[in-house]
Amino acid sequence: MSRTLLWDAGPGEVRAGLIIAGKLAELRILRPRRSRPLFAAGELFTARVMQKLGQNKALVSLGHGTEALLQPARGFNEGMLLAAEMTRAPIPEPGRWKLPVVRPAAGAKPMGEPGWHGSGDAADSFLRRAAPLIDVIICADAATVNSVRAALGGECPQLRIDSQAIAEADLDGLIESAVTGEFPFASGMLSIERTRAMTMIDIDGSGDALPLNLAAAAEIGRLLGLLDIGGPVGIDFVTMDDRKARASVDAALGEACAPLGPHKRTAMNGFGFAQIVRPRTGPSVPELLCGTTPGRLSLESRAIALLREAAGSKGHGKRKLTAPPSVIETIRQWPDEIAALQTLLGTTIELVAEAGMTGYGHVHVSQS
Repeated sequence: MSRTLLWDAGPGEVRAGLIIAGKLAELRILRPRRSRPLFAAGELFTARVMQKLGQNKALVSLGHGTEALLQPARGFNEGMLLAAEMTRAPIPEPGRWKLPVVRPAAGAKPMGEPGWHGSGDAADSFLRRAAPLIDVIICADAATVNSVRAALGGECPQLRIDSQAIAEADLDGLIESAVTGEFPFASGMLSIERTRAMTMIDIDGSGDALPLNLAAAAEIGRLLGLLDIGGPVGIDFVTMDDRKARASVDAALGEACAPLGPHKRTAMNGFGFAQIVRPRTGPSVPELLCGTTPGRLSLESRAIALLREAAGSKGHGKRKLTAPPSVIETIRQWPDEIAALQTLLGTTIELVAEAGMTGYGHVHVSQS
């Protein structure tokens, strides 16, 4: 079965889309490690125990203002250094960030003061992990091909330039749906909403309940993998009194979720409710895009959206980026992204803050 990776590199982030047998199966958003480090499960750190939180849990420092929960923590006293492996990355919930979770790293030793043991950015790390399983990597331009080749060295799949294939995947449309939480399917609409307790999925549509629920079940399994949604997921199907019909939907949901790997699932009850629980090692695509504000782009995501719009703008004149002050101030803190954008466009970038402006801003191309 062929596996193709769409590598849509833009200022501020890379969008990686995995296509399996001709269908988009996974979308991942890869961003540099900025003010809130986007660490991943499996990465190693030197940690210092800050506070014991019972016999088998402790609060530890990972350096640079990042704290985590250490579990198990038996045998580690306050002030001790240890090598720790991240088992769950920081996760945004409505209104707050959930602390990452680490465990003692077997066979590893602490290295000096608290800090990360890795090197390179998130995109390069993802490429190195994914490359052995990929047949072809598709990029939009030669510069991106060169950066991918440099990151992978000799162990590199086939590389191809095909900007049309990336455009046809419509990652922008998928990202918009991930933010709003609305996903139309053949006979209805799935609404995905984040709460602190779980991700809730509601099903709306017309016609008979059984075919509507069957179509929804297939789409739910696809979306959970596509958007990397883990943890507890509650599904509110359209209520059906017939037990045989409910069993049919349970079977369809089980088939759709089989490619997700390890998970637990309850049968649909008489009120139409079912639950899925998947391992959750980091933020999903909607969580990464929206942060602690479900339903709208985070400040970081708005700044990236403005930079990506500028990168896709046509013309040869100076680009003036006008946006709310918070967005402009965020971009000013990213000199590397600004420099790369100026090199890409072959012109200068002017940043203009406009109080009272909504959204992420707009790009003006000077004709002079």
